Amino acid sequence: MTALKIAKRPSLVSLVFDELERMIMDGTLKPGDPINEKALSDSNGLSRAPIREACRRLEQAGLVEIITNRGVFVRKISRRSAEELCEIKLVLNRHINRLILERIKPAQIAALRALVAKIEQQAKLGNLSRYYALNEEFHHSLIDIAGNARLSEIYKSLNKELNLFRWRAFREAPALEDSMSAHQEIINALAAGDGETFCRVVEEHLVATNRRILSRDLDDDVPEASPRRIAATG
Repeated sequence: MTALKIAKRPSLVSLVFDELERMIMDGTLKPGDPINEKALSDSNGLSRAPIREACRRLEQAGLVEIITNRGVFVRKISRRSAEELCEIKLVLNRHINRLILERIKPAQIAALRALVAKIEQQAKLGNLSRYYALNEEFHHSLIDIAGNARLSEIYKSLNKELNLFRWRAFREAPALEDSMSAHQEIINALAAGDGETFCRVVEEHLVATNRRILSRDLDDDVPEASPRRIAATG
């Protein structure tokens, strides 16, 4: 039987999920903030069904908490949970590094250099939102080079959970400078084929990142936020 070529369009649930996830990742919606299904429905002209289903998916991803008779809230992670996530990331990263060294190609190194240049430009401009997004893209690009889709999915999921409070942890200029320096060392080690230095720098960078995250008071009270408008079509 001939395969049908049917163009796939993202579902409304996926569009709502993606937009809410973006708002959580960039700090627009902060830990403890409510996600008001009715308000989002009214302000966006949507039925509540796709919003409710998107919230269920966010709960499965560990980004929100659905409390019976109270509603949906951006998840607040305990310090112990954050420590556990950091420990798991460190263990996974050691295996990912070995895969990267086995599979990386010159064209991928060039692409990483170009991405690092963009990151440094945004840091100089003081555009923290764009800096964080590109920084995340850099590390995700490294993980993708490892060539293990399932491992990449797990690692990125852990990162998203940690991002629930990462925004506050990275507001210091020295941290940005240290991060950019580490990026250059990582690229130079890969270009030189120096696996020992690459693994050492990546691990030191990750340990320093985890330390900055865990140095924050993760139980700070977060003020309530009014419902936001989301962009969703379809």
